[in-house]
Amino acid sequence: MKIVLIASCLMLLAAVQAPAAFAKETQEYLAEADQYYLEKNYKQAYKIYYKLAKTGDHYSQVQVSNMYVNGEGKSIDLTEAYAWSALAAESGEDEMADKSDLLLEQTDDKALAEKKARKLKKKYGKVALDERAKKLERIKLNNQMGGCTGSRIGCS
Repeated sequence: MKIVLIASCLMLLAAVQAPAAFAKETQEYLAEADQYYLEKNYKQAYKIYYKLAKTGDHYSQVQVSNMYVNGEGKSIDLTEAYAWSALAAESGEDEMADKSDLLLEQTDDKALAEKKARKLKKKYGKVALDERAKKLERIKLNNQMGGCTGSRIGCS
């Protein structure tokens, strides 16, 4: 019984510490990407910003958008730039919404740009990321309580 109690306490402590560790890790990656960007190593900077942008980091989403606008690490693509700026606008900042609107006006195919933006929001938007986090948390809790993993292997 003591082992179960200790294990439960350790798991709870790890769960509480995980967001702080992830935040620190994110900040380290952002610093690395910013350094690559300053060194004009745009391909490396883009790779890191892109990975962070997919996790919901609005700063990285803005950077990815800017890199598409300026052709840094990627070829100039105002449609992609708009899609990423629309995703970054979920942060609620008026400046991002204005930038997004401006980019949409500059694209050749507004319908395609809006379609790409919807696709990104569906995959990496706040609602999608929240749902994914809740699903992972339910699976984790279910597994901790000895529940079924969803396959026949591992069911208690």
